[in-house]
Amino acid sequence: MAREYIDQILDSWARGRNVLLYGPPATGKTRLISELFRELNNPEESTTLIELDPLEDPEKALARPAREIPIPTPVKTVFTTFHQSYTYEDFVLGLKPLSKDGGITLEPWAGLFLDAALELADPATRYKSVVLFIDEINRGNAARIFGEFMTFLDFDYREGGILALPLPLRQLKYTHGTSEPIKRVGGEEVTLPEDFTFPRNIYVVGTMNSVDRAAVPIDSALARRFDRISLLPNAEYLIAFWNIDPSAMPDSSQWSELSPYESVLKMFRRFNDAIASDMGPEFELGHGMFMSIGSADFNRDLTTPEIWKKVAYFWDSILYPQLEDRFAGREDFLLQLLKVDDPPHTGDYAWQKRGNGGIPTASDTLLPVKLLDLPTAVIARSLQWLSI
Repeated sequence: MAREYIDQILDSWARGRNVLLYGPPATGKTRLISELFRELNNPEESTTLIELDPLEDPEKALARPAREIPIPTPVKTVFTTFHQSYTYEDFVLGLKPLSKDGGITLEPWAGLFLDAALELADPATRYKSVVLFIDEINRGNAARIFGEFMTFLDFDYREGGILALPLPLRQLKYTHGTSEPIKRVGGEEVTLPEDFTFPRNIYVVGTMNSVDRAAVPIDSALARRFDRISLLPNAEYLIAFWNIDPSAMPDSSQWSELSPYESVLKMFRRFNDAIASDMGPEFELGHGMFMSIGSADFNRDLTTPEIWKKVAYFWDSILYPQLEDRFAGREDFLLQLLKVDDPPHTGDYAWQKRGNGGIPTASDTLLPVKLLDLPTAVIARSLQWLSI
């Protein structure tokens, strides 16, 4: 799956487009850009091409070449994360106070985006492209962080584009067509001609969390300058992670025979179906959070009761808090999701309604329970029932 997404990103870059990876938490966005980061610095072998040149090196006559990267190489890679305190000055250009000759002057410092342009403008650089990875692009005010440099996300306005525009660096002083010295991220000083245009081969890939209510909605003018790639919760990852054979899973009538992994897989599907129908797919639970239980290989030395205990810990610390967050203020829906009014016909069940002491209430509420404190048999029965 990761290979497919990486190929989509590379294809967008080849067409002169930036990329936004969008989806709920724990769907692999940050991990994907980490793999892409690694590949740009150490390309994988091609899966379709074979070098055939026995005269050059007989021992490597059938070796696979490195996978082709469709942007000029070598590539400089830069990683950053937006947050609520991240500013235009951090990203584009800031003026920092400098004590000089008994007074204070303001010294221009390039942020990461401008520094990428300065890198490619440096005649001594060995790089031909810069890729900027922005994690959590909507955690900061992205429109304010990019400022007027949002224009240069569009390749048409860069060097070699349809309408190449000069950089609008009005904070700088120019003398005879040359800027005052600018400090780069590494501390070296450079100057720019007044008609300097933004280099073409700077590419951006960002990640965006579709659920985070604390995040700033991404500006539409910014969003249209990106190709959006949706990363959605995918049960196939869990099936492979836990070595599950879907065709051999017990059906609903045999729910008490479900293994811990099979139960969690079915819960993953059931909960996400309910969330998507009620709130929309962007609020679904990512498969990555379920992987904290551990793979089948990692847990191979554990007994089944021990695995049920791990699942109970996952429920208490990760899964149930996520459900509470999504259905805050909607206790009736949560009670229905947990099947409080429809427990198994026999045996104890983990979730019950809180007693009201005989006092009338507007709605029922859930009795707090820590699953890990219950007997293993109750944990297994409750989660198996919850999964169907």
